[in-house]
Amino acid sequence: MESALHAIEERYRYTVALSPLIPWVADAHGAMIDIDARGLEYTGLTHAACMGSGFLATIHPSDRAVVKTAWNSTHGTVSPLDYEIRLQGRDGTYRWHRTRAAPRLEHGKVVLWYGTIEDVHDRRMADEAVRWSADHDDLTGLWNRRAFMAGLGTALAATEDSGTQVALLLIDLDGLKSMNDRYGHDLGDALLKETARRLARNGAGDSMAGRLGGDEFALFVHILDVSHLEEILAALQHALALPWVFSGQAYTSRASIGVAIYPLHGDDADDLYKNADLALYEAKAAGGGGVRFFEGRMRASLQTRFSELSVARYALDHDQILPFYQPKIDLCSGQIFGFEALLRWRDTGGEIQAPGMIAAAFADAQLAIALDERMFERITADIAIWRKLGLPFGRIAFNVSGATFRQQDFKARILSCIARAGVLASDLELEVTENVLLERTFHDVTATFEHLRALGMTIALDDFGTGYASLVHLKKFPVDTLKIDWSFVQALADPCNVGIVRAIVNLGKDLGITTVAEGIETKAQADRLHHEGCDQAQGYLFSRAVAAEEVPLLLARPDVSWRRGERRPNEDRYSARMIR
Repeated sequence: MESALHAIEERYRYTVALSPLIPWVADAHGAMIDIDARGLEYTGLTHAACMGSGFLATIHPSDRAVVKTAWNSTHGTVSPLDYEIRLQGRDGTYRWHRTRAAPRLEHGKVVLWYGTIEDVHDRRMADEAVRWSADHDDLTGLWNRRAFMAGLGTALAATEDSGTQVALLLIDLDGLKSMNDRYGHDLGDALLKETARRLARNGAGDSMAGRLGGDEFALFVHILDVSHLEEILAALQHALALPWVFSGQAYTSRASIGVAIYPLHGDDADDLYKNADLALYEAKAAGGGGVRFFEGRMRASLQTRFSELSVARYALDHDQILPFYQPKIDLCSGQIFGFEALLRWRDTGGEIQAPGMIAAAFADAQLAIALDERMFERITADIAIWRKLGLPFGRIAFNVSGATFRQQDFKARILSCIARAGVLASDLELEVTENVLLERTFHDVTATFEHLRALGMTIALDDFGTGYASLVHLKKFPVDTLKIDWSFVQALADPCNVGIVRAIVNLGKDLGITTVAEGIETKAQADRLHHEGCDQAQGYLFSRAVAAEEVPLLLARPDVSWRRGERRPNEDRYSARMIR
């Protein structure tokens, strides 16, 4: 029997030695009465220091309540113990350990506790990393969309008895894509991280910030009233507008913010988000960098937008997009000097419609690019036909959206389409607006313009005088034509507008740039512009925009410069602007 007991004891010693578990023994009340030497080695305590309640000194202060609660739960029961706590090692660092224990009973009463301590730190950290990743954005560390929306729902429920409101702020960074394209994604990622830090610092009370995806962030705050919210918004806008530094270079950025307030603007988290998103859309449509509060009318605007996008997609899918051509008249000779191609589309009834009916499509990057490509294919095909007929059509001006102009292969696409159609670059004039030039693009605009001009294409700056830093653009970019915006032409009775037109015309003459006035509707307007020295004009006084097959007839009419086309006020004026 002694031999058998010795064998069992030896097997037990080897089992313990090979096990990662550290055994210990406590009395019926939980006071330590023995612990394996490895426990002493890990903690750096002596055997005597561990006895009784001395082992508590190695437990993280925040976890001692867990231990107390666990042992209190054993009173009057014989249930085993199982909990996880952080223990301090001899190097002063804490690691997670799992403690389990089972009671030894005599006559139904606990006389001893036999337990083990297991290092579970790596597993615990891995589990926490998985949980963290499930709820957080990897790049910024903010809550992700799912966790943010869950937190928003909890916050809304908590306001039922508090009498407070919750404001949801959706924040979109203006121009992040352009920044990525121009400077690389490292800079864009740095902006996202900096924005996250500023959002986290500029909340209020029980606020919560999240990154919902891409360049869209969100913040909800508990507020007392609208004036309280306005203070928060002012501080947030100020914080987001401050310069930030990356690789020793200072940068600035802008953000658009859409706001919806619970319970005024939504019954639940989903409604509040949808309405804040509508407000954000309007903030961006207004030029960005501002704040918009949700209004009921925005829902109707959303329906209109969806309808316009759907119609545009249908028109593209069924090949119903086509260019119409409005002549540009030389104000000295009265002859047609060229045309501007304006987008039209054919509805299901076969009627020709202006682009104002699909206005939302020009703000949608994918649709805008698709519309530009379809238009340019049709324009070059029409030019090829006119060339075969030997028509003196001059140059055909075409417009491109900002989304198209930002494409890395913009120039290559243009030249490829010209080559396929068998036409010349000198048959065309590229019209761009000042807003397009203001956007930071990844390609060198000046180099692109110079290459196209070297091939014979001319460059026109459209809506001149209505954007920003026009004179800077004339100095920086090679431009052949200035288009005087129709808003100046329509108000020539105002001496101030006459002065602006005269200044633009004289500037063009000094720089050797052709000036073209848009939206001429009366002979008095044409005469005044001719008197001021404007080179060319277009508008209803001369002709409406016509289909490609009507261009030969228009060129053959000697009185085209004074023919009044069918007057449909504002149609071409609106079309010319909406094509951008």
